[in-house]
Amino acid sequence: MKIAVKQLGEDTDLLLEEDVHPKDLDIDIGVMRFTRDLHVRAQIWRAGHDLTVDVHLEGERAFTCSLCLEEFNNLFEKDFTLHYDIRGLETVSIDPDVRDELILDHPIRVLCRKDCRGLCPVCGANRNVERCDCPTDSGRK
Repeated sequence: MKIAVKQLGEDTDLLLEEDVHPKDLDIDIGVMRFTRDLHVRAQIWRAGHDLTVDVHLEGERAFTCSLCLEEFNNLFEKDFTLHYDIRGLETVSIDPDVRDELILDHPIRVLCRKDCRGLCPVCGANRNVERCDCPTDSGRK
């Protein structure tokens, strides 16, 4: 999303909304996949040489559970504020900062649910959907 600085007069605000394809942000990669476009809503204020952008981001991510390897989708919303010094600038692109926020928001360990039981280390069965009779290290079945 590009913001034309000349559109904004002193002490004015502007609301922009845009659907952004994840590939346009270079964010649809490996462990981070998106099932549809991201919706970006930006409330923009200019005061002198300062530009403040309140961003509301919505989307749907596709994950693979870290324990059972099942794929699932997750709806998310994120709000954040960006600040720019606009001296000498004609436009400001918020895309790199939106990308950074998405990367920072990506969980390190992703679970399909809190009580995911994962895969059996012996036979590979998904313990969420089937029971196996393999012995485990703790002696339990």
